[in-house]
Amino acid sequence: MLNQVPAQATESIWATQSNALVASPADYRLLNCPRKPPAPYTGSLQLQSKYDQSDSSKSTLIVQPKETARIAELIKGYIGNLVAAANQFQRAKEAEQARLDLACIDQWLNVWAKGGALRNPDASGTGIASRKWALAAIASTVLKVQALSGGAFALNAAQRSWLQQLAEQVIAEHRPRQQPDFAYFNNHDYWAGWAVAATGMLLGRDDFLAWADLNLRRGLAQATASASADARYLPLEVARAQLAADYSNYAMVPLTLLVEAAEHNGRPLNAQERQRFQQLANFTARAVLEPRTLPELDNRKQKKVGSHKMIWLIPFLNRYPDHAWARALYDDQDGEVDNYSQIGGRLKPLYSRFK
Repeated sequence: MLNQVPAQATESIWATQSNALVASPADYRLLNCPRKPPAPYTGSLQLQSKYDQSDSSKSTLIVQPKETARIAELIKGYIGNLVAAANQFQRAKEAEQARLDLACIDQWLNVWAKGGALRNPDASGTGIASRKWALAAIASTVLKVQALSGGAFALNAAQRSWLQQLAEQVIAEHRPRQQPDFAYFNNHDYWAGWAVAATGMLLGRDDFLAWADLNLRRGLAQATASASADARYLPLEVARAQLAADYSNYAMVPLTLLVEAAEHNGRPLNAQERQRFQQLANFTARAVLEPRTLPELDNRKQKKVGSHKMIWLIPFLNRYPDHAWARALYDDQDGEVDNYSQIGGRLKPLYSRFK
């Protein structure tokens, strides 16, 4: 467990927006959600990866055992319903609908919080990954809803305790990977960083942000100069063969959000880090737009990247609106790069530039 020490007040990366439909927790806590949440999952997280571990590039899909698929679908379904309610709340035009959406989010969180869901320490590597992905999704969703509700949505004590315990568990499981001699520090660690940072912003835990920031700085330090252009790449993501473009975009999602968390909370990037970050964006965009010009991709035909994994473009372009390659990728996708459940669904409503 981290020592909680007095520090600067933590600030959400998403500014609070006025909302006339809801004013306080009393507006939604007296309502009953018509959708019953699943029982909290407290079982083992002994899950198997969807990739063949004997393949050095970890890019060959395999059929997962039925139990792994069952547990994964249960967790995915829970998160999907939270995110759907958050997206619906954002679109609500009537107070009754908006308050009912918040009631559902609150009650679904409450059931899993009081049941200690996802806390079982019996976890495989893939199970550990699933825990941090779930925390990233849940914390992002709540952070987003707090902003869109004008701060009216509030966590209760049980929910705060559950999220804190999950974050502490993610830290404990990923801290060994922060050792300098750990050779496989990659997207898993960036996502662990964002899961903990998002929770830190919810709970006012600057020590959580400080831990997450270590993962951001190491990620930026890993950015390696491309042989072809003004670009940098993440070697362990590019090593994924035909999934190099996919994983480069996937890694940029938490890295971009961690940059936002750092910039909003007194840990701004220095000039060299800012340059590296923008060069990472150059490579990530080019890996989609013109992969054959990047020698690091070894002329491998790249799997089509899901547009939701390009959601990093929204906060990135909000900060760097004149970045040529990021803008080119955004335009190539006709701006349809939103709505990723792993960071709470739609992000454009949080950025005035994209409304």
